[in-house]
Amino acid sequence: MTEARTQLLLLALSRAAEPQLREIFASPTYNEGLSNRLSASVDRIRFLGMIVAEAISRKIDTEKMRLQFRVKDTDDPTAEQWRSLIDVDDEIYPLKELQGGIVEEVTESAVEEKPVFEPAEEIPVAEEENADVDLPTYPIPVSDAEDSDDDPTLVSREKITTPLYESPFTLLIPGTSVTS
Repeated sequence: MTEARTQLLLLALSRAAEPQLREIFASPTYNEGLSNRLSASVDRIRFLGMIVAEAISRKIDTEKMRLQFRVKDTDDPTAEQWRSLIDVDDEIYPLKELQGGIVEEVTESAVEEKPVFEPAEEIPVAEEENADVDLPTYPIPVSDAEDSDDDPTLVSREKITTPLYESPFTLLIPGTSVTS
């Protein structure tokens, strides 16, 4: 379960009624999926499985009966943000209200700031004659052995004949005859 899918799952479960959540929580499919997530070798997948399980339990169980894994990852504040996705209670409004145009008008005008550029330091350029004085010079190689392997004019295209092997043994197959 990726993070985006986990978010969608928790947001979808926030719209479900308590009887539906209880049915999901008790289903063998949910329990098998939870077991798979908890036994995963990837820490993030295991973490997201624990978050979904704790979030559903938080929504349907009493304080005493809630499922809590009590590990370091689930006590983190970001874990609480994940669990709180199941508590989202947005109101759905009809689309007719949006047909009138802008719902709220922005009162502040955005002030456009121009980026301030500072001139770069000028780097003095050395004359061409003096630029390479400290560098050692190397002689140009006459031929390079590595390049000759790739040169198609130097590759030998002679056909190699296939070796022939003679066997001192003869295989006799029933129903066939051997002639010499």
